[in-house]
Amino acid sequence: MPGYTDKSRRYLRLADEQTHRAQTALGAHTRSMFLALARQYRELAGQIDDPARWRARAAPAGSSRNAGARTTRAD
Repeated sequence: MPGYTDKSRRYLRLADEQTHRAQTALGAHTRSMFLALARQYRELAGQIDDPARWRARAAPAGSSRNAGARTTRAD
């Protein structure tokens, strides 16, 4: 990351807290949830620090906002 901003430092600190919570968690589900949160915080910090390098990823199939909506075609 080119330069850390105050906001990105805050996200990195939150990521460290979530990682620590994951290490002390008893259940596997809870541990994976905390690790996922930590990963998201790190991604946010990276987006803030270097927005030109960050690219939006394509959403997985079926996860779009209109995934359950019906579409009709008028031919």
